Amino acid sequence: MRATTRFLALLLVIAPLTTSLHAQGRGLKPVEDEGSSHDRGPWLIVGAGYGQEGYRFDGEEWSGTFQAPSFQLAAGGRASPRFLVGLEWNVWADQEALSDQQLHAVNLIGMWYPVKRGLFFKGGFGLGFDRIETVDGVFNDTGFGMTVGLGLDLPIARNIALLPKAEYYIQTYNDPGQENDYQERLLQVGVGVHFR
Repeated sequence: MRATTRFLALLLVIAPLTTSLHAQGRGLKPVEDEGSSHDRGPWLIVGAGYGQEGYRFDGEEWSGTFQAPSFQLAAGGRASPRFLVGLEWNVWADQEALSDQQLHAVNLIGMWYPVKRGLFFKGGFGLGFDRIETVDGVFNDTGFGMTVGLGLDLPIARNIALLPKAEYYIQTYNDPGQENDYQERLLQVGVGVHFR
């Protein structure tokens, strides 16, 4: 009876070890938990989209809209597995027959995931840069702005995800040297590639 008990106890010890060694031999690794280095490292987003821009001078209505492509680059780190912090540069560029315009936004942003993967919300604030080139010359202005947005984080590989998203930018330009203060706004949709 004692021999049988000892044999069963020995099996209980050896069986898990054998299973573990077999798994290692096949190259299997344990699944990472939420606190892994994967969720604490740096991140990078490269994106492109299409935006609709409008402007208004103080006391006036919003102008008609202009549509053009946009490009985005953002990078930063993780305050927690569900909250990302970083810097974002977004540029919208329109080319018309008589003028070209570039609307830049450089913002400190935060991206919050209510769940670990999937839906996320974005918010941030920073600087705006407006550049307009016409036959009469080049106009440059600097202002302040903010951005909000939302999207989906769709993993396609271990450390890569696609980010379909919609974003809104608004900027205020109050240069003492110009006659009229004005605002710029941009609503854009696009897709980013998230490296993490």
